[in-house]
Amino acid sequence: MTIEQEFELHAARAFFASAWADACEEAGEEATLSGREIMSVMPETVDPAAVHAARTLRFDIERANGKTVAQLMAYIIAQPDKGDRPRTPEYFGHYAAMQAMGHGVGLHDAFGGTVYENVRVPYVEFGSHSLEKDYF
Repeated sequence: MTIEQEFELHAARAFFASAWADACEEAGEEATLSGREIMSVMPETVDPAAVHAARTLRFDIERANGKTVAQLMAYIIAQPDKGDRPRTPEYFGHYAAMQAMGHGVGLHDAFGGTVYENVRVPYVEFGSHSLEKDYF
């Protein structure tokens, strides 16, 4: 799997987890989430809209930074050891998507302030209304 594919896979899972959790709450299914990790209870097949959003985010990040995701990953790896996550495409995709949606966690939490300040992540509106399928 390429760096770009891994980035997109984990960004798509983050988009889907967030939107699916919103849909769950909106449908009155809070018990489904109570005390559980969203990623472990959400459907295994990621909604096609989340896959599309992840690919679009990748393209938008590459355009905003003038570098490919692979080049940005090399930059992230080269930074002083800060943040609390491994410097992998998996975490780059996940935290870029979370930051893009405005969830209050993002590249700063994962990789530290230098990465946060130097890697631009465009805002993305993605929620339960974005999903292609109904889950409840």
